[in-house]
Amino acid sequence: MQDKGDQATTRPVGRPRRLTVAAIVDAACDLGIANLDMTMIAERLNTGVATLYGYVRGREHLLKLVVDKLAQDAELLDRGQSWQDIIREHAAFSYAMFETQPQLITNLMVHAPETAALKYWMVIQTMLENRGWVSSAALALYLETNQVVIGAAVCQMRRKIIEAQVDADVMPVDLPPELGDYKPTLERIIAAYELEFARKSKAVEGAATRS
Repeated sequence: MQDKGDQATTRPVGRPRRLTVAAIVDAACDLGIANLDMTMIAERLNTGVATLYGYVRGREHLLKLVVDKLAQDAELLDRGQSWQDIIREHAAFSYAMFETQPQLITNLMVHAPETAALKYWMVIQTMLENRGWVSSAALALYLETNQVVIGAAVCQMRRKIIEAQVDADVMPVDLPPELGDYKPTLERIIAAYELEFARKSKAVEGAATRS
């Protein structure tokens, strides 16, 4: 006869959770790229590591799938906002992603853009073109924004490392407050494009008047 203590610790036998690639990617997203470990994912899904390899080729393959999903979930919505606010929203999301998932910066350097990342850019480009931008100018603005955001995210990571490693009692840490802040530079870029558009518009109006 089984005693009450054994009854309390016995786990009911049920149908195992159906494993899918989507379930594996969701588990990896929940853990975060910084904790992307096949053993931890297997434990989270109550399965074995060998079973995961029946769905993904390995950690690098899974990393690409996670990045792809993050890019898909990041799609900006056209709510009729100005082109300036479209760029600000893109910058805010990108900075948050790079700051919380710094491995994405490395992924950008060593891998070609994923399909979802390209789709994300096409959405932004279409929104900008609907507001009068030509494709080449829209791409230039997008790349300039990314350059500023990625640089700021790297500086912010360095700030955290320095502040964590330096003993403030021995050597006070007095880093400039703008270190890691992309917004001032982004606003200067936006202002420069606004001035350029105003100059071109004025030139067109002048040509029309002369003709």
